[in-house]
Amino acid sequence: MGFGLPSAIGIAVARPDALVIDVDGDASFNMTLTELSTAAQFNIPVKVIILNNEEQGMVTQWQNLFYEDRYAHTHQRNPDFIKLADAMGVQARKVSKPEDVRASLEWLINTDGPALLEVVTDKKVPVLPMVPAGAGLHEFLVYDREKDKTRRQLMRERTGGLHGS
Repeated sequence: MGFGLPSAIGIAVARPDALVIDVDGDASFNMTLTELSTAAQFNIPVKVIILNNEEQGMVTQWQNLFYEDRYAHTHQRNPDFIKLADAMGVQARKVSKPEDVRASLEWLINTDGPALLEVVTDKKVPVLPMVPAGAGLHEFLVYDREKDKTRRQLMRERTGGLHGS
């Protein structure tokens, strides 16, 4: 986590002829977001896509699967990424409707200099298949709709309806 933006900037400097796109989760982006000002200051044309689900998705998934939905420090309140980018001199847009994604991606790719696209995603979307720690590749986990339904109901009960929808 936190590796996407700095490495994308490095790649864009090393390969100025290449289109470089950092696809980052919101929690990962939060770790190194100040590097956006570096991209702006030196006009490094890195493109940033933030997949914003307001949580540390992979960590949350581990807590779902292996710790009975007992969360610790995985849900977060993010800054306004658009205002942040604007304050740093980076063009930015936000998209939340699937039908607007294509036009937003075209805007991102065709924008001169550094640019940021925040994509608001569904919360609690599992990243599967996944191999648990200590397991072999033949033991990967897949999505189980019934298990997920039961888990979400338990989460709603535990959180008074705040999570699990």
